[in-house]
Amino acid sequence: MAEVANPMHAALLELRRRVLAEMDVAERALARADQDMGGGLAWLGPEARLWRDDLGRRRTQARRASDRLATAIDEALAGQPVRVAESRADGYRRQMTGRL
Repeated sequence: MAEVANPMHAALLELRRRVLAEMDVAERALARADQDMGGGLAWLGPEARLWRDDLGRRRTQARRASDRLATAIDEALAGQPVRVAESRADGYRRQMTGRL
């Protein structure tokens, strides 16, 4: 039986690429806000310190969640061969388009 490119593998690779790109955008935005708050460029005073502390916690939480998501995608990707039988590829295509 002939093997073809696995559409699920390709979809997971694309998902990984997009997620990592979005994670990078979010991390840079949070880092910039954290830097501005820490440098006193955006806001000063006790409320500003509380807000900055909260921002730091949320930044850490976001990073951890991002790492968990990337790990989950990598684990799913590891379970998918690059090539599969045509019948399996067809099943994956049906599944991904909601026809299964």
